[in-house]
Amino acid sequence: MQMKEDFLHYIWLYKKLDITNLYTSNGEKIEILNFGQYLQTAGPDFFNAQLIIGNQKWAGNIEIHLKSSDWYSHHHETDSNYNNVILHVVWEHDMAIFRKNNSEIPVLELKECVSLIEVSKYKSLMLSKSWINCENEIAAVNEFFLNNWKEKLFFERLERKSKLIIELLKATNNDWDAVLFCLLAKTLV
Repeated sequence: MQMKEDFLHYIWLYKKLDITNLYTSNGEKIEILNFGQYLQTAGPDFFNAQLIIGNQKWAGNIEIHLKSSDWYSHHHETDSNYNNVILHVVWEHDMAIFRKNNSEIPVLELKECVSLIEVSKYKSLMLSKSWINCENEIAAVNEFFLNNWKEKLFFERLERKSKLIIELLKATNNDWDAVLFCLLAKTLV
């Protein structure tokens, strides 16, 4: 089972690592004040994180890769979007990395910070041949929680649909017939 970058994003986003004992590959203590905002666009993976590395407080972006060398494979050293990366989070640290201005970027290797339980859960989900990775786990969910979740989904859907009707009513000056025909036409598309 090969590790995937999405899993590392999950680990960082949901703070599934031991944050009490983090060190850079150069041995400097890392204190995470803010993990940053997860971006699913071009550029660094997490925006506006806040860290203390050693005795220095940093604010900037976090980039996540499987290996440190992926920084160069993806040509981030030449891309100005990555000039504000304050920490390179990797599963495996295999080389030092540098910004465009030749300053070294601190690296956090996750392999030693993530519990084996999290890794084994991930591997069991990814090895599943089901059409939904967690299909076999659904039976283990407490029926009370499952029913509450389904009920919440029902009410969220009802609320979403009622908002559409209210917007159509406003747009048509409360013309119920026009709203009926709009919704009817929408179902035919």
